[in-house]
Amino acid sequence: MRRAQKKEKKKELVYIKRLWFIGIVSTMMILLLMMRLFYIQVMQYDFYLKEVNKQRQINIPINSGRGMIFDRNLIPLTEREEEKVVVIFPQLFIPNEENLGFLSEITGEAKDELSNRINQASYPIEISIAKEIDWGDRRVLGTRGLFVIGKRQRYENFPLLTHVIGYINQVDKKGMAGIEKALDPILMGSLGDSLVATLDGRKRFLPGEGFSVASNTMKQNDIRLTIDYHLQKVVEEVIDQHKKNGAIILSDIETGEILALVSRPNYNPNTILKHINSSGDELYNKAIQMTFPPGSVFKIVVAAEAIEKGAVALDDVFYCSGSEEIGSIEIKCNAHDKGGNEEITFERAFAESCNSTFIQLGQRLGAENLMEMAKNLGLGEVVGIGLLEEEKGSLPAEDHLLGPAIGNISIGQGDIEVTPLQINQLTQIIANNGIKQPLVLLRDILDNYTTVQSFETKENKRVLSEKTAKTLQQMMHSVMTVGTGRNIGELASITAGKTGTAQSSQKGKSVLHAWFTGYYPVNHPKYAITVLIQEGGSGGRVAVPIFKEILEKMIYLGYYK
Repeated sequence: MRRAQKKEKKKELVYIKRLWFIGIVSTMMILLLMMRLFYIQVMQYDFYLKEVNKQRQINIPINSGRGMIFDRNLIPLTEREEEKVVVIFPQLFIPNEENLGFLSEITGEAKDELSNRINQASYPIEISIAKEIDWGDRRVLGTRGLFVIGKRQRYENFPLLTHVIGYINQVDKKGMAGIEKALDPILMGSLGDSLVATLDGRKRFLPGEGFSVASNTMKQNDIRLTIDYHLQKVVEEVIDQHKKNGAIILSDIETGEILALVSRPNYNPNTILKHINSSGDELYNKAIQMTFPPGSVFKIVVAAEAIEKGAVALDDVFYCSGSEEIGSIEIKCNAHDKGGNEEITFERAFAESCNSTFIQLGQRLGAENLMEMAKNLGLGEVVGIGLLEEEKGSLPAEDHLLGPAIGNISIGQGDIEVTPLQINQLTQIIANNGIKQPLVLLRDILDNYTTVQSFETKENKRVLSEKTAKTLQQMMHSVMTVGTGRNIGELASITAGKTGTAQSSQKGKSVLHAWFTGYYPVNHPKYAITVLIQEGGSGGRVAVPIFKEILEKMIYLGYYK
């Protein structure tokens, strides 16, 4: 009996322990579940609310969500225009004759096309508005499922400074070229302001919720460039009036700031796919991304080496027979091919761009020394203005410096390739008395128009003696008064420069590119301007008049020191 009782007691104790264990475990699980529910419903409320809203809301961006790009005076270069668009919610819009007629009236699109688009759409569609909206028309606000909104466009059609600004991917808004690509981490923010529509589980417009404009809080910064909007506009207008392709750079000699940079042909960043599939070169920034033989502009380098080494004086006399033979190669001198045999001073030879004189001088100096001077003046390396597409060009080396190569080298032909930006830097060095003030394009990062960080700038350094630079300034002034730049007319007294006509090959045919690089005012240099016209022919006849027109407009606007 007692044994049976003992067994029963043991069983009860086991059951009690099991119950306690189950109770404790159950209690802990309930507590953990409650804590999890508290975490989800309270701590993570905002997160899950957003996730739910993502599934029941449609967001239609009404701006790019990227930081602005400004000129030096805070004139916007992006998002300058707001375009009116009509947003159609296909779940709400009734595509009857009256509604389609009104939609066709304001968009300029055919009713049949509009009907097809709306019937096939499962999400809201945007259509550009082709005419001024009459807000007094009851149909604007009274048509169910039709909303007219202002959408800020990232770019105008064929905007100013296209090649410098670049473009973005229209899907994820990431920068793909130019400033947009180089500074994408700074400019990239959220998707910006959006038109938000709330839907039910069947993707139907939810009555009572309507639509609203929401702003994302993810912050982006703005960028200020050294570009001057008004000068950029002047330069673009001039090259477009002449209907020429090529590049023009305008910089401040004292600070190295790039005030205008133009490449042609232009492109429309709003229809970028069309240009990507094009066989043309409109997407290339020809100021930095394409290289060209410098032609007679390279004679500045030869003259700098000769003067710096004391190998020549301005009144030294050379002999030009109309051509120069080097080995089996004959190079003509277009400056004197009609005048026969002639003695010519070094200064006059520079002004008239005499090939014979510079070939003779090049032979005297040696190709390796000329290449060292070219590197010293910034050729053969990137200028480094912050654009990832910049090319460094090329300078001949080793076997390409031997034998007859000196003939082509001395007149800027052969294996020498430069960018217009490099030539502008070279011009700035001469005008700045031999001091290289590195060219810059990026000024600072802004937050609500206030500088939060300035871009680093390189220190200036002397690369030519002041005496050599002053002599070159005198020679470049002679180009304008009595030489190949005299097409400048009455502005010759305040300008200095060098023309060039560079022979090259393009798409299998021989072409001539027109160069001019110069500065003004001649006595107190302030602005350096470099002009390259693709397939332009003579630098003196084609590039100089463009330089002249830019200068006249600058003076008219008060850009004169």
